[in-house]
Amino acid sequence: MLLLTGDGDVPAWEGLNESEQAALMERFEQFQSECDASGVEILAGEALQGGESATTVCRSGGARVVSEGPYAAAYKGLGGFFLVETPNLDLLLKLSDVLPPYDMEFRPVDMMG
Repeated sequence: MLLLTGDGDVPAWEGLNESEQAALMERFEQFQSECDASGVEILAGEALQGGESATTVCRSGGARVVSEGPYAAAYKGLGGFFLVETPNLDLLLKLSDVLPPYDMEFRPVDMMG
């Protein structure tokens, strides 16, 4: 899973003009094309609403506590994800250079047995 975890060097979407927004979208399209050409399959990918729209559930001692907002400040910037099938991390790291310069986290899916 490739998580877009923060803005990095990318200004906030709302602060960009149409031309700048279009240039960012072109980079996402280029990422898709280069993944296809490299044999990396994008299984899913979506932009996410801001952290203020999150609902967080914490469980402890049999109780469920539901709160508004993200669980951790580190993920207030979680903006989207790509679920990919790739032969190795090095290839995905190389392909991710095509994306806008967001902060990212790469995490393997646990097949649970």
